[in-house]
Amino acid sequence: MSGFAHPAFEPYRDLLSRLRGGTGLDALNEIAEQTGIRHAVTGKALRFDRLTEAPSAAQYEQSIAASGKVPTRENNLHDFLNALVWLRFPQIKSALNLRHCRMLQERPEERKQRGRLRDRLTLLDESGALVISGAPPLLALLCEKKWVELFWDARQEAARHMRFIVVGHGLLENCLAPFPGMTAKCLCLPASATRLDAVDELAASAIHDAEAFELPPLPVQGIPGWDNNESADYYRNTAIFRPARTPPAAA
Repeated sequence: MSGFAHPAFEPYRDLLSRLRGGTGLDALNEIAEQTGIRHAVTGKALRFDRLTEAPSAAQYEQSIAASGKVPTRENNLHDFLNALVWLRFPQIKSALNLRHCRMLQERPEERKQRGRLRDRLTLLDESGALVISGAPPLLALLCEKKWVELFWDARQEAARHMRFIVVGHGLLENCLAPFPGMTAKCLCLPASATRLDAVDELAASAIHDAEAFELPPLPVQGIPGWDNNESADYYRNTAIFRPARTPPAAA
């Protein structure tokens, strides 16, 4: 599993170990059956179904809710990582699926083009990371893009009081060949929960309840220990760690 050495894969290591290098549907469905995983909203047994014909985005979401079967391309890395997130965080993925389906029911025109909310849901699904912290000032520094203050001046506090969990399968794919500018869209959770099942429930509740999503960006290689980032200058690279925009001066 050397290809999964990046710290972003830490929550998934036990699953990767159980898969023993298998990435096909049979291996994924074996774990789904062993764990009894279900769609957290519909209660349907969750399985990964061979994708033979590309559905539209709307059809994809609605078919999962209706059947519990996640359309998955055989031996496709992107789809494998999506399945991995389903297996680890079924409540989060179920909540995202439900919100898509509700919006499609309320606004049938979104079958052709996603609206703002579904765009944000998709960003979270593809590029999302959870930031869990019981220290509101640290979350505020992240939202304000005060990178030096957060990851250097408050480095020890951030390491102790913040947890970062990548849940976007597209971002996980990037972490297989990491580069400095790869960026997460963060769902910030003001809590001290650390168990993965508790985090799954907490994040799913936030997704169910949110009327709008603020997803502040985070260059994930800046997380302490996720790269060779043990200097203040690392965070002063404004091409990657962009500061917050200064509002225009009043006329």
